[in-house]
Amino acid sequence: MVAVSIKDSLKVENLNAHIGNFRLKNISFEISGGEVLSILGSSGSGKTVLLRTLAGLNKIDSGYIILGDERIEDYPSKDRKVGFVFQSYAIFPHLDTRMNLGFPLYISGKKKKEVYEVASKAAQELDGLPNYLEVKPKELPEGMKQLIAIGREKLHECKLLLLDEPLSQLDRKLHVQMRTLLKKFIIELGKTTIIVFSDPEDALAISNYIAILDDGEILQFGKTFEVYNNPNSLKVMGLTSRLGLNTIDVEIKQGNVFDILKFNDKNGKYKLCFRPEEVKVVENGFEAITVETYIYDSSHKIVECEFKGERIRLLVGKNTPQKFCFIPSNPKIFEADQ
Repeated sequence: MVAVSIKDSLKVENLNAHIGNFRLKNISFEISGGEVLSILGSSGSGKTVLLRTLAGLNKIDSGYIILGDERIEDYPSKDRKVGFVFQSYAIFPHLDTRMNLGFPLYISGKKKKEVYEVASKAAQELDGLPNYLEVKPKELPEGMKQLIAIGREKLHECKLLLLDEPLSQLDRKLHVQMRTLLKKFIIELGKTTIIVFSDPEDALAISNYIAILDDGEILQFGKTFEVYNNPNSLKVMGLTSRLGLNTIDVEIKQGNVFDILKFNDKNGKYKLCFRPEEVKVVENGFEAITVETYIYDSSHKIVECEFKGERIRLLVGKNTPQKFCFIPSNPKIFEADQ
């Protein structure tokens, strides 16, 4: 990671805002300069509203936004030193790639020759872009449009970079390639960054920190894999599970679940939850019978199984037999009413 100043840290405290009937409620988090935070949530949870509010595009009702040592919640958008890459890229159809990249310099008063030189140099650092410098957006592949939008913010002298669903409009193959490139670019850029995602796999791959947003509220915030491994609720566990979530109603007696799993000092009705990818096939464990099979990759398959009267999904090795035993490797229990 590029060395960054403490002045690039971001603190959001008790932020409240509304658009129509939708409200952001008491949003609070803090990240150091140069860190990458993913905002993860389902559609309609308020992810884009939060980004727009941080950027100054929506007014706040109360709370603080502190970037470095400055409170910026009352600053107009243009004075916040915040770069925003919209989901729709926000590139200009009448400009070629070079001018779209260099647009922040052009509007700041730089001469066209200097803009061309700087933009061409920036393109060299973004895989594939040099081949498209004189091409207009309508002729560009989707991945190249995204690179332009992100690369443009590299030339924008911002302290905070906001990305709204940067991978959402890409097909699966390009999605994975761009995710790798995006992570590399963000590390090299070294700016404090907030990215909105709907896919937990993207958030897990790229960010240092994660905030789970639901109906305008942060359900959990922390280091990415601490939140992933220790979700504080059934909803958080579901939103951070890339292959879905298995949920089974169980009754725990003296800490035992089916005499296989142990949860000390627990008694009563709970929901047993585990992710499809967090299981081990063993000789002695829960018995499962495969009902449906789907190829996952060259080494694994996803199986749907009958288990204790429920239908569950498991990620197992491709040679796993139809009948087998398994144990969840990271099971969680939550109150039955969640």
